[in-house]
Amino acid sequence: ITELEDGVFVGCSFNHAMGDGESFWHFFNSWSELCAGRPTISRAPLTERPQIHKELGPVRYFPSEDHMERFKTPVLRERIFHFSAQAVARIKAKANEQSKLEKGEISSLQALSALMWRSITRARNLPSDQTTGCRLAVGYRKRMDPPLPREYFGNCIGAILTEAKAGELLGQDLGWAAQALHETVSRLTGDTAREHMERLVKKLQVYHLSWFDPNSILVGSSPRFEMYGSDFGWGKGLAVLSGSAHKFDGKISAFPGKDAGGNVDLEVCLFPHFMAALESDE
Repeated sequence: ITELEDGVFVGCSFNHAMGDGESFWHFFNSWSELCAGRPTISRAPLTERPQIHKELGPVRYFPSEDHMERFKTPVLRERIFHFSAQAVARIKAKANEQSKLEKGEISSLQALSALMWRSITRARNLPSDQTTGCRLAVGYRKRMDPPLPREYFGNCIGAILTEAKAGELLGQDLGWAAQALHETVSRLTGDTAREHMERLVKKLQVYHLSWFDPNSILVGSSPRFEMYGSDFGWGKGLAVLSGSAHKFDGKISAFPGKDAGGNVDLEVCLFPHFMAALESDE
C-alpha cells in the first residue's frame, strides 16, 4: 500500500508460475471485496483440478544453476497510449476493410496489435530483410475440450507468434498485418492448446526474459480483464499500472480504459531512442 496526498496505490504481485492474468484479477477483485466488508467473495475459485491435470500428470522440476539468472531491467521509457472507443472502432474497421478475409472478423485487439507492430518496427528502423515478430498472449480456457471456467485458478495461456520481414510488414497496409495476426489466432484450437501443455510437462523450461527477440514485440494482458471493478472501500480505481517486473524493449500490456464502453489503454515499453521515434511518428 502506498498512501498519497489525494489517493492510494494498492500493489500486488505473484509469480507467473502460480497463475495467469485471469487468475490475478480474480484474486485482486476478491481481495477488494473482503477488504470492503463483504462476508464472502462473489466468485469462488475452482478448487478441484480439472481432468486435464490428471491426464498430463505432475510436472517434474529439477533446479539447476541455469535457473538462477536474475534479470536486470534495462533502461526503458514507458508510455500509456489511450485509445477511445471511437478510435478503436475506426482502427478495427480500417483493418477489416483492408484485409482479404473471406470469413471471420479481425478483432479490436488484433487491429491495435497490428498498428503497434508496424509502428514500432518503423521506429526501430529495421533492415527490410530483418525478420520481426508479434507475440500475442492468448487464453486457453474457452478453447479446451471441455472448456475450463473463468474461475479456474492457475495458468491456462500461451504466446503465439506471427512473423514477417520488416520490409514486407511496412510495405503492406494495416489490414495485411492484422489479417496475419488473425490467422495465427484462428489456427489455435483445443488440440493445439493441449499439445502445448503436453510439451511443457514433458520438457519443462524456465522462461528467461533475456531470450526475447529484440526485433519483435509481445502483447500481454487483456482489455477484457476486470480491472476497474475492484473497490477496497475507498471508491473505484482511477488508474492501472504494471510494476517493474517482466518489462523489456517491445513489451506491450493491454488494459481496459477507465471509462467503460470499449476504451483501451496500451502500456508500451521501449528503449528511449525507439520511444522518441515512435512519439514523433505522425
